[in-house]
Amino acid sequence: MRVSIVVAVRGNNDALKGLSQAIGAQDWPTTDLEVIVVDNHPTPVLPPAHNRPGQPTYRVVHERRAGLSRARNTGIAHANGQVILITDPDARPEPSWISRMVRALENTGAYCAGGRVEAHFTDDSTSTDVPPDVLQLFVPPTWPQTTTKLVAPYWVVGCNLAIRRDPPPRFDTHLGVTGNRHLSCEELELTVRAQQDGHLVVVVPDAVVHRAIHPTDLTPAAIRSRAYWHGVSVARLLAIHPDADIYDSYRLRDALTPARLRTRAGRTSAVADIARVLGLQAERLLLATARLTSKTTDEATKEKALHG
Repeated sequence: MRVSIVVAVRGNNDALKGLSQAIGAQDWPTTDLEVIVVDNHPTPVLPPAHNRPGQPTYRVVHERRAGLSRARNTGIAHANGQVILITDPDARPEPSWISRMVRALENTGAYCAGGRVEAHFTDDSTSTDVPPDVLQLFVPPTWPQTTTKLVAPYWVVGCNLAIRRDPPPRFDTHLGVTGNRHLSCEELELTVRAQQDGHLVVVVPDAVVHRAIHPTDLTPAAIRSRAYWHGVSVARLLAIHPDADIYDSYRLRDALTPARLRTRAGRTSAVADIARVLGLQAERLLLATARLTSKTTDEATKEKALHG
């Protein structure tokens, strides 16, 4: 079976070398593997791929319009594989990643699979140094013991996805990182849509990718920003899929419980949760205003047409 890996690059070019090494160490036949690298800069910065015998085939394509979802869609459009794997430049898949993801799709008949994502701290930090409520902005806290249908409390992460080529997968361009806006939930929207269309989505705990978490990701400002844009993303997701199952609480009273405020870790988590709630409510207000404006404009246009 031919497999395509799609990876979008914007400002993190230096991480590609490590990803390439991890891909080269996969236990999947290189003759059945291609890597589509999407250069998502305004003008191309990546050189054309130079392929060598015995290595996966690499292709570099350009998508000038900013946006992770748009870049991934461009990569998918260029992919030839029967299965398309999605990851990030600074992600590091384990050697059995491809084979276990493909096996999960074959064994279950699923359309989409999300593999396990573990935190990889690029400094000397460990997961115990980061409050759990903050860490789950990067990686899910809970995984099943064996491959299972995607249901609460599990979710998938965009750096570790496998999707069948048919029907063609598409990420919603209203979601996903765009420039300095750390939008997210593009993978959640894809899986919700797939499930609503009757497709099976599974979680694969033994197909592991290590996600880089940098010191700059864990500054107070960075945490607040990531949490805020996550709230914005959830509001957009719920506008598209009102019945989507969102596991996190978006109530301020849950963020500000006295027990949380007694510790530094609890206060850090509370600030992140407040930012999420503010992002959600601010975006809901913007969306409601946009709908009202559109409705008013439509009514004015109809009135003008009716009375000449």
